Amino acid sequence: MQPARRKRSRADMIHDALRQMIVTLELRPRQALPEKDLCARFDTSRTPLREAILRLAEHGLVTIAPQHGTFVAGISPRAVRQAHFLRESLEVPVIRRLTGQPGADLTEAADILTQQKILAARNDQAGFLLLDDRFHEALFTAAGLGELWAVIHAKKGHLDRIRFIQGNMRGSVQVPLVQHVEILEAVRRGAAPEAEALMRAHVAGSLSFLERSLHSHPDLFDADPPEGAELAHRATMDQTG
Repeated sequence: MQPARRKRSRADMIHDALRQMIVTLELRPRQALPEKDLCARFDTSRTPLREAILRLAEHGLVTIAPQHGTFVAGISPRAVRQAHFLRESLEVPVIRRLTGQPGADLTEAADILTQQKILAARNDQAGFLLLDDRFHEALFTAAGLGELWAVIHAKKGHLDRIRFIQGNMRGSVQVPLVQHVEILEAVRRGAAPEAEALMRAHVAGSLSFLERSLHSHPDLFDADPPEGAELAHRATMDQTG
């Protein structure tokens, strides 16, 4: 039995709305996020808004510059690559586990797939992306590992931005839809090697698209600091603080 989910707070809802706006580029990289405007937009006080902003900052989606303001962060190539590594490291074993459970309940995943087919017919990229997350979460839940999806979701904001751009460049969501159909069918048949290969290919597509986007859309990205630079900076601050 899955544990009951806690009641969503006002800060949760604001966080999710802002995250979706950032992922779908409604809020562009380096765009300012004035607190007063956001409070008016969400009809909220500063406390839940600031809580939501801090969570987005923890996940690298916004940058808080003291005395200057809060801004949408550019896409971090390193964060995209790390999120891909995390997804592959967790999602492929989950698929392997599911194919070894003939009695696994895949009803929720199938229902979400039906909804995705409707959105695909409308070419609703933003709506499809939200249901994409729910589809993968449903697979984790069916495998008895639902809590692990939250780990992936918290880390993949930058990857989701790449996925949205990729979908817009394709002009449709038919490719990921077909991949979902094939993955679910392979799981139902208990075809572990096929299902694992399909999932690996599914999550890898955005990584190859990232490399092309670095050249075609450089304005969307932030330059990552050199490996170890952040740790070295913290060590220096500790010594001088």
